[in-house]
Amino acid sequence: MLKQATKCWIPWLLLVLFALYMIFAPVKGLIGPVQLPQDDAFLPEEDVQWWYWTGHLESEEGRQFGFEVVFFAFDSFLIFKDQLIQIAVTDIDGNSFHFEEHVRAFSLPEQLPNAFNLSSGSDNKVTAVGGGGSDTLHGEVGDYVLDLQLVADKEPVIHYGGGPHPYHFGGYTYYYSRESMKTTGTITIKGERYKVSGSSWFDRQYGELYQAIEQGWQWFAIELDDNRQIMLYDINGEQNKVESYASITDASGKTKNFGPDEFTVTILDHWTSPNTGCTYPSGWRVNINDEEWIVEPLVKDQELQAEHHFWVGPKYWEGASSVTSSEGTPLGKAYVELNGYCKK
Repeated sequence: MLKQATKCWIPWLLLVLFALYMIFAPVKGLIGPVQLPQDDAFLPEEDVQWWYWTGHLESEEGRQFGFEVVFFAFDSFLIFKDQLIQIAVTDIDGNSFHFEEHVRAFSLPEQLPNAFNLSSGSDNKVTAVGGGGSDTLHGEVGDYVLDLQLVADKEPVIHYGGGPHPYHFGGYTYYYSRESMKTTGTITIKGERYKVSGSSWFDRQYGELYQAIEQGWQWFAIELDDNRQIMLYDINGEQNKVESYASITDASGKTKNFGPDEFTVTILDHWTSPNTGCTYPSGWRVNINDEEWIVEPLVKDQELQAEHHFWVGPKYWEGASSVTSSEGTPLGKAYVELNGYCKK
């Protein structure tokens, strides 16, 4: 009898728990304009969000590196509460690329005021602590260990006027960047430590982003030697041209935005991955108004080959690149992300 009574109560208990969750769970959706540093923190109202760092490093000996550290958080459909963490190091002089990923199922970041404290798990192989334009990153990938301190030396660039931007294909985004962060620290390779310095770019995006991820994009974070930064977000597909836009932040920190008819991105070459068989653009001509830049990968193979299956488009290319004039004069450096080119 006791077992039967218990079985009868189980559905009611589950129903009560579900009702309590629906009452007290954060309401998903729009939350108003970007506010900083508040929105550096984990935002429980949003389905998808990420904290994204890319950067260019140089050792005291002149050795060149690129790096990527990214934390994704997914909080959707009641039970989809997961984190995806990825780290990559490009050893430019060694012409090699190294990456790892970590999945934290049924785990979301800690909610802190005006700050974040992110980790790949109990091993802390990848961590990011900070907020307000001062971040500390640690990452381990293969024989490489990064320990970096980042400090913003320009005001954040708040895209779309700070409000929620509705995509014409569905969903919406909030988006801001700290495009110029002075970076110092060390990179350790097989136990040998090198002091490094350079610059990093931080991107923060949150909202209903599954639809945008499905479309795919070319994204450029260009840092020019004259202390200008160019963000260029080029959504894949002619039907999505209306969603593409760019911005240029000048040396004083003033930003000017450009619509899809005010710039062009011309693909100059392609590269096919020997690992996945996916073909990516590999070299671009970027024109904004009367200015032109040639962007080329510093290492051809900078493909992240995720092995899990829940992520939309798990394989993508993101890599350190050079920026030159059409005559080959060095003008700066860039990071380029190519999403949606490998949907196998």
